[in-house]
Amino acid sequence: MIYKRGNRWRVIVYVGRDPLTGRKRQKSVTVATRAEARQAEARLITEAGTGQHRASGSKTVGELVERWLEWRQSVKPISPTTLAGYRGYIDRTILPALGKVRLRQLDAATLDAFYARLRQSGGKSGQPMAASSVRQVHAILSGALKRAAAWGWISHNPARLTMPPSVERADIQPPSVEDAARLLRTAMAEEPELGLFLRLAVVLGARRGELCALRWADVDLDQGAILVAGSVIAVRGQGPTAKDTKTHAKRRVAVGAGTVELLRAHRVEHAKTALACGAALAPGAYVFSHAANASVPVRPDYVTHRFVKLARRLGVRCRLHDLRHFMVTQLVAGGVDWRTVSGRAGHVDGHMTLGTYAHFQQAQDRQAAELMERLLIPGDAGIEGR
Repeated sequence: MIYKRGNRWRVIVYVGRDPLTGRKRQKSVTVATRAEARQAEARLITEAGTGQHRASGSKTVGELVERWLEWRQSVKPISPTTLAGYRGYIDRTILPALGKVRLRQLDAATLDAFYARLRQSGGKSGQPMAASSVRQVHAILSGALKRAAAWGWISHNPARLTMPPSVERADIQPPSVEDAARLLRTAMAEEPELGLFLRLAVVLGARRGELCALRWADVDLDQGAILVAGSVIAVRGQGPTAKDTKTHAKRRVAVGAGTVELLRAHRVEHAKTALACGAALAPGAYVFSHAANASVPVRPDYVTHRFVKLARRLGVRCRLHDLRHFMVTQLVAGGVDWRTVSGRAGHVDGHMTLGTYAHFQQAQDRQAAELMERLLIPGDAGIEGR
């Protein structure tokens, strides 16, 4: 419908019925001339046909990400660390730059420029932001904009057309056998509990949160096996919290006699400490704990802090997580099959292990080549003799 209203022209286009009430819905606009009215009519009809009429013109990026985060938590609970990460990126990065931008004005070019600016100076103190962090920001915006399209706030998700920076696979550099031995030997002599923690990190190849979550009930000293059944996370300002493992699966891992003896001795010390405080070990006592009855797990960041100080003092360039890499690479070099290595590491399947550590398979490949050479030597001699 086009009609004149005073000195202006009014355009009204039918855009369907409300799915809840069944009432007719219309989109209207007022313009100065009849020619503009004809153009507006064509545009509104096109928007109605493509669904663009449902876009919410007044909504901002800030409103969207807040609503999306609330929705995301209601659909499936987010772990405290993940939630803290989302909240940090939203508050420090997204809201200051894009919070007041209206959704209808947000396009791929704006997002690409935003990502480029973050890579140049979006980090702490104006330093470049890591590509992995920029991709985290992109993941939040992309997820939020996807829901906005589903809710009818926008006609399409502009984040799908962007090109966030690619992240190169980190070069895995586990410590040498000599450096790993020095770390464990020094820690065991100066701080036995830390020494045992590091030994288990090497033997089990477990993540630090998984080691913090170990309970004495998970340790079978008679069979020499440990059940890795959970993990511990700690968010700033909160106490340690138990959760599932990263893959939400439990795994039973064998340990050697030397490690079993160290665990026995550690348990005896735990019992002595509890007794000296007039208590007994809690039913679900943790293997690593600062509480007298071992009822509270040690914080993962505390262990990392102690390890970093030790590694720096010894001049060893190594992260705590690199002890996990050390286990995998040593087993691969020792000829242990990939399925066993993958199981000990707690990977979902062997493909994850192969994809991450494939370049460490070169030593095995060389061993295979040399084995084939030895097998063929008698045949070669026979050929030459003819």
